Amino acid sequence: MSLIKEGGNVFKNNDKQALTQRINQTDVPTTVDWLSHLTDLDLRGETDPDTGYPERWLGSTGKKPTSGDLDLAVDANEISQQQLVAELTQWCISQKLDPKEYVKNAGGQVHFKTPITGNPNKGYVQTDFMFMKNLGVGQFFLNSAGNSEYKGQDRNVLVNSMAKALGYKLDQRRGIVNRANEEVIETDPDKIAKLLLNSGATKKDLASVETIVQALKNDPKKDEKLADARTHFQKVGIPFFENTSTELYTEVHFLARLRDRIVNQGMAKLIENTEVKGGKAKGIEHIEDLVFRKGTAGIKEALAVFAHLKDNTSSSVTVKWDGKPAVIFGREANGTFVLTDVAGWGAVGYNGMFTSPKQVTQHLANRDAEAKAQGKSANRVAQLAPIYQTLWPMLEAAIPKNFKGYIQGDLLYINTPPEVSGAFVFKPNTIEYNIPASSKLGHEIAGSHVGIAIHTYYKDHGASKQPLGKVDLNSVPGLLLIEPIAPQQNVKPTDSSLVKQLKSLVSTSGNAINTLFNPSELRQLQISDLPKLCVDYINSLVKDDTVADFDASTLLPGFGKWLQIKVSPRKYNNIVEYLQSPRSNMDGMSAAFSAFVLLHNIKMDMLQQLDRQHPGQEGWVIAHPGGITKFVNRFNFSRANAAQNAPQS
Repeated sequence: MSLIKEGGNVFKNNDKQALTQRINQTDVPTTVDWLSHLTDLDLRGETDPDTGYPERWLGSTGKKPTSGDLDLAVDANEISQQQLVAELTQWCISQKLDPKEYVKNAGGQVHFKTPITGNPNKGYVQTDFMFMKNLGVGQFFLNSAGNSEYKGQDRNVLVNSMAKALGYKLDQRRGIVNRANEEVIETDPDKIAKLLLNSGATKKDLASVETIVQALKNDPKKDEKLADARTHFQKVGIPFFENTSTELYTEVHFLARLRDRIVNQGMAKLIENTEVKGGKAKGIEHIEDLVFRKGTAGIKEALAVFAHLKDNTSSSVTVKWDGKPAVIFGREANGTFVLTDVAGWGAVGYNGMFTSPKQVTQHLANRDAEAKAQGKSANRVAQLAPIYQTLWPMLEAAIPKNFKGYIQGDLLYINTPPEVSGAFVFKPNTIEYNIPASSKLGHEIAGSHVGIAIHTYYKDHGASKQPLGKVDLNSVPGLLLIEPIAPQQNVKPTDSSLVKQLKSLVSTSGNAINTLFNPSELRQLQISDLPKLCVDYINSLVKDDTVADFDASTLLPGFGKWLQIKVSPRKYNNIVEYLQSPRSNMDGMSAAFSAFVLLHNIKMDMLQQLDRQHPGQEGWVIAHPGGITKFVNRFNFSRANAAQNAPQS
C-alpha cells in the first residue's frame, strides 16, 4: 500500500532549501478561498458534522496551529489534472511568473506554490491538489485520525493489515481492492468497516488506531489481522499498545510519546486550542452571528466594529447591492475590450474572456445545447444575449483605451425603472429597491436606462480582487455606473445601555459561552456543528412570516423545538444531555442567544442611521481592521431573499 506522507516539499532552490513555509491555522481559510476563486473549484465541500472541519481539507490542513502544506481533495470527475495545470499555468503567466517554479504535476496530485492568503508578501505554502474519482473514500482515508495519538497514516497501516489478512488491500483513493487483480471490492467507509471488522461496525470504528483495536478485542482473527501492523510499527519504532481499555491505551501511548514530542518541539502547549470555531457564512457574515461563530471573541469583534464606525464610517462603509447578472469588463494588455461573467472569468476548459458580442452569444448557445441534452431549461440565448448586446457598446465606450485591468459589477436594470410614489423601483435579483427620485442617485437613475453597481477591481486576469477605488471612466449617454456609495456622517449606538449590557454579559457569562462552544467537548459528543445549528435556527426564524423580531426569552425554548425536527433523535438527545449537564451549558446557551439579540438590536439602530443618509438599498458592507461584515435588515431583505430561493412545491 502506498502511503501519502506529510511534509514532502517539492519547491526548493539550487541549495535544496525549501521555497515554501508552514501556514498558520488562521490563514488557511482565506488561502483556500483564494484558491477556490482562482480555480473555480469547491475546495471545502460539506462540513464534517463529527469534526467541524471542511471534508475536502485533508490531513492536518486547518486543524492544527500550523500546517506544513495544504492537502485539498479535488473531484477528478469535475476537472482533470491537465486542466488544473493549464489553469494554474495561465495564472502564473498573467502574473509574469515562471510556471515551472510554481506548478508541478505528479502522480495523482498537482503541487502549487501558493501565496499565503493570495499575498506574496506573506510568503508561500505548498498546496497539494489531490485528485480522486471517489471523494467519499479518499476524504476518509486521507484525513487525519481525529482524536488520536496516532497519525492518519498509522491508522491506514492498520486498515491495510486487516485487509491483507482477508486477501485485500487498501487503496486510499479507491477503497478496498482485491490484492490479486486490483478489482475494487468496496468504497463505502461504513461497509468497509463491516467487511474488515464485524457486521455491526461503522466508519467511526475505523476512525483511529484506538477505535480499531477496541473493535477487534473479541475478534477470533485479531492476531491475524494485526500481524502486518505489528511488524510495521516495530520496524519504524512506533509504540503499539493493544490493551482493550481505550482509556488506559491512550494514556500509556501518550506518555510513551510525550518525551519525543518535548525533545522535538519543546514544551509547547500540549492541550487542544479551545478557541470557538463555528464555521463561516458562504458570503459576508451578519455581525450578530459572530457570537455563534466565535463565542466571546466574536462579541468583542462586533463591539470593535461599532467603536470603529464612530470615527471611520465614511471610509469603511459602502452600500450593498444585489444585482444580476454579475459582469466583468475591462481591457487586455493590448487594449482589446473584454466583457464576460463570473463563470467566464474563471472558466476551465474554454476561453471565457470574450472579445465580441458574437462570442458571448455562441457561448450561451453552447450552454443551451448542453442543458437541452440533459433535459434542463435552455433559455440563455433568449434571456441573456439581448442584455449583452445592449451592454457591449456602452461598456466598451466607458472604458478608456489606456485603461489597465478589469472591473466587476452587478446589473441593476436594463431599462429606466418606473417611478412609484416618488421612488424608482427595480428588482434585479431577489431584492426590490426603492430609491427616492429626489435623491442624488434618483436624479442619476432618471437620466439613464442601464444601471450597474461597480465594486471590484482586478489588476489582471487571474489576479486577486481588490475593492474598487476612484476610477476615471468615460461618460456614456444612458449608462449609469454606480461607484461604491459611502455615507457621509459617522454612526454610533444611540442607546449606550445596550453596549453596556453586552459588555457586562461578556464579563459575567463569557466563560459559559466559550465552554458551551468548546470544539473538543462538542466533538466528543458528535455535535461539533452546534454553533452552525444555532445560525441555521436563526435563519429559519427569518423565513417564518409569523416572526417579526428576535426575542431573547423565546429563542432558547424555540431552539429545542426546532432541533427535534431538524436533527436525528440521537443527535437531539446528545445536545439535550450536553446542555443539561453541566447546568452551566444551559446558561451559556441562554447567554449566547441574549448576546445575539443585543448585537442585532445595536446593529438595527446603526443600520437605520445609515439608511436615513441613503435610503432604499439592501444594506451596508463594513470593512474594518478585523475583516468584513454586513448590516442588513434580516426581516426585510434577508426574508425576501429566502422566499425567492425557496423550493417551489
